[in-house]
Amino acid sequence: MYRFFVEKRNNNKFELTKEIINHLKAIRLKKDERFYCIYDQKYFICRLDNNEAIIEEETNINNENPNEIVLFIAIINIKRFEWLVQKATELGVKKIYPLITKNTNIKYIDIFRKKIDRLREISKNASEQSFRNILVEINEPISFNEAMKIDCKNKYIAHEKEKDSLKKDYLFEGHSIFFVGPEGGFDELEIKQAVNNNFKIVSLGKRILRSETAAIFLLSRIKE
Repeated sequence: MYRFFVEKRNNNKFELTKEIINHLKAIRLKKDERFYCIYDQKYFICRLDNNEAIIEEETNINNENPNEIVLFIAIINIKRFEWLVQKATELGVKKIYPLITKNTNIKYIDIFRKKIDRLREISKNASEQSFRNILVEINEPISFNEAMKIDCKNKYIAHEKEKDSLKKDYLFEGHSIFFVGPEGGFDELEIKQAVNNNFKIVSLGKRILRSETAAIFLLSRIKE
């Protein structure tokens, strides 16, 4: 069944946005065909009636990882970042912070700030497609120093040059924060700062990975 995030409920009905209504018209939803509305992290089986969704049944669908997974990834080419947002959403991340690091290409930052709404729309579509119960939080760009202040028990930073690090087959458990650098990686002073803030360094193997590939690799090693 088709799936849509909705924001307004009136008793046994959900208000549908023009976007959803147009989508339902485009797919020529049949009169007896049902669809899901996702509201307050819950799935409801609904039918269409006069541009509203009539609730028929609440389900117990819950596909969320009980742990909060937060990804800080350096700002990269916007097209590659769009792809990363889509795939990270599918893999269960709950928050994404675009990260400004020493090696971040400055020309990307202004472009990036104008694309936040598009990134949120991409993530919303991916959430619906992959049966998520929540919308991923796509945040405004944050500096490396500010990001260091966000606390969590399990904090990991990807770094290709460190020998004394967690191996790439390591499984991550619990609430976790992941830091992934830009092209060229993190600056050595940034790595030292992360270590001083109780981050664990993660090795991604012998090969040098693109930022978006490294992020997907880390997220794929999360134990649910």
